[in-house]
Amino acid sequence: MASGALPPRTLTEEKMLAMLMVETELRQSDIHGTGVFLLKPVRKGQLIWRFDSRIDRVYSEDDLASLPEPMQRFLRTYSTWHEATRLWILCGDNGRHFNHSDTPNTLSLGAGFGDDVAAEDLPAGVELTTNYFLICDNVRINGANYLSADSVPNGASERSPSPATVS
Repeated sequence: MASGALPPRTLTEEKMLAMLMVETELRQSDIHGTGVFLLKPVRKGQLIWRFDSRIDRVYSEDDLASLPEPMQRFLRTYSTWHEATRLWILCGDNGRHFNHSDTPNTLSLGAGFGDDVAAEDLPAGVELTTNYFLICDNVRINGANYLSADSVPNGASERSPSPATVS
């Protein structure tokens, strides 16, 4: 190993470093598919996720249209829609696997480009959740048939399914 070089990381270490602000790993979720789980406790108000253009990407509708269909499906599944900028935002870390909850344990301080913080003290091992209606304009505008009927706020429709932010 060259002087000053870091030793190779194990798969477990890679999973731990995948999220920028707190240590997490991906696991099977009781909520849906894959979820993001804390490896260490966090305090209420602690920063959990922040948009960082060095790892997170944004795509316009034209960008998406220029890609092969499988890539378009991936981006529409794992990205959030930001209506004001007309951009899809793809988290480049574990953040794209946050599952929905009507009572999330994180708070988004702004759709897409805002910080996400802990809504309460969270112990290690807990799955991080968010409210899709607060973070994704596509879900807020079109509804989402993959969420329970109790999750759909008044005025939102379930007619047009949106896979955005589903893991």
